[in-house]
Amino acid sequence: MTLHDDNPRPPCPRCHSTYILKNGSTHHKKQKYLCKNCHYQFIDSPSKKYITPSETQLIHSCLLERISLAGISRITNISLTSVHRIVKSFLRQVPCHIEAQDTSDGDFNLECDELWSFVKSKLNPVWIWVALERSSRKIVGLHFGSRGRDSTQAFWDSLPSEIRDCATVYTDLWKSYIGVIPEEAHQRSRKGSGQTSLVERFNNTIRQRCSRLVRGSLSISRRWFNHERLIWHFVHNYNASLDSA
Repeated sequence: MTLHDDNPRPPCPRCHSTYILKNGSTHHKKQKYLCKNCHYQFIDSPSKKYITPSETQLIHSCLLERISLAGISRITNISLTSVHRIVKSFLRQVPCHIEAQDTSDGDFNLECDELWSFVKSKLNPVWIWVALERSSRKIVGLHFGSRGRDSTQAFWDSLPSEIRDCATVYTDLWKSYIGVIPEEAHQRSRKGSGQTSLVERFNNTIRQRCSRLVRGSLSISRRWFNHERLIWHFVHNYNASLDSA
């Protein structure tokens, strides 16, 4: 249904319906319209572009690739301010925990390693502690902190108890692991031994895919919140991709 008057009404930019009503005016005296189909309010030829759900999803997907926020803005033709707003809203919804794992087999072989990164400045390092389960190749533990014993303990405590209690854990020779991981479950090995090759491969993958982890990149994290949530977003997507493989 189309309503006719001397000034034709624009179609809805969201659902493209032509069932449009006038709905007052803005403080700049621009005519406002209301779509009776989806109840979206809009103005004709707005200075701010309407961002579709598919464009929002594209921005979310670009966060998984080696693209800066400025690059995402250029690709999508959406202002950098809007990209920042969409990303910030999305990151608030990213869970900071690993989904429960199937523990029916009761036997886990974990590979653990630490990945160097930083927030704002290289003088402010952030170590990313990663635990990968060999048989599923999924990430089952993730922690952000220093490389000291306190962070090692927090990393170990973050693992589900059903995994900690029955896992054999393979690490490099970093001293902070000693005394945190139970001695009877801990297998220490030198770099190049192959005992931590899967988690090291994951570290290489995430460095290639996350622009803020690429060495020498201009795409640096300026806030801890963004740094942590973007990496959690990548890990959740990585684990989900293994389920669908």
